[in-house]
This record gives sequence, structure tokens and C-alpha cells, in this order.
Amino acid sequence: MAHKESPAHLKRLRQMLQQFDHHGDGKIELSQLGDCIRVLGANPSEKSIRQHVRKLRASHLERVPFDEVMSIYESIVAAAGAAAKRNGPGTVAEQLIYGLRFFDEHNTGYIPAARLARVLTNCGERLTNEEMKELLAGRVNDLGLVNYVEFIHAITTSK
Repeated sequence: MAHKESPAHLKRLRQMLQQFDHHGDGKIELSQLGDCIRVLGANPSEKSIRQHVRKLRASHLERVPFDEVMSIYESIVAAAGAAAKRNGPGTVAEQLIYGLRFFDEHNTGYIPAARLARVLTNCGERLTNEEMKELLAGRVNDLGLVNYVEFIHAITTSK
């Protein structure tokens, strides 16, 4: 596999992965793949990680060598770069929706209202609890979930 990174950068990446290598054999557990890819700096979706895990399991791998982790990392970074180039920076609403997808663990289009409130009152340009209650009014279903796409479109077009 031909790495595009410099030897010094590859050495740093290898050192980062060593924290996951509990056997000292230059390999990680398959169950740690997503965490390792994220430690390296990529932000893959859970779906993407599951696809890679399925392929590796089909090859009867339970421990993944460094070079294979790097190959997966590079493919995820390349795919993200191509998508960003193709899609451009996107609208503010698209960026917000993309960010909230992180909290949509089951890819349903809904996230817990409490989690949304916690994020919007504790991160970045913080909302007050009163502002949050006003924004969520009428948007929380019986299960305590919010359709975050509708929510973002409602708050970004209501001005």
C-alpha cells in the first residue's frame, strides 16, 4: 500500500494506534476500528465503519494490521474530500443537519429532544433554556424525539 503521508506523519499515526494494540503485534481488535479511525482524525459514519467491519469479518479477520487500518483511513478521508469538493460548503441548514446526524445513532431522522437541548444550550453560541423551550415547542413527539431536519429548516427559515 502506498501511503501519501510523510514518514514522520506515518510514525505519529502508528504511535496513536499503539494505544489500541493490546497484544504488541501491530494490530487492533476489529471492534476498535471506528475509534481508531476517529483517533487518526477522520469522521466516518457508523454505517461506513459497519461496512468495513463486515468486509474484514468476511475475510476472517478479527485483528486488523496497521496497514489495513491506514488503507481504510485513507479511503474514508478520500471519500469525505470528494464529497466536500462535490457538494461545496453547503448552506447553514445543511451544515447543521450534517452535524446533528452524529446524534442520530439509528439513522431515523430523529434525535432525543433532551440531547438536542443539551447541545444547543452548552455548545458554541449557547441558547438559554427559555430560548430552547420556545424552539422545541410543538416539535417533540410522544417519545421525546425531534425530527432534526424539520427542526433545522424551521429555525433557519423562520426569520
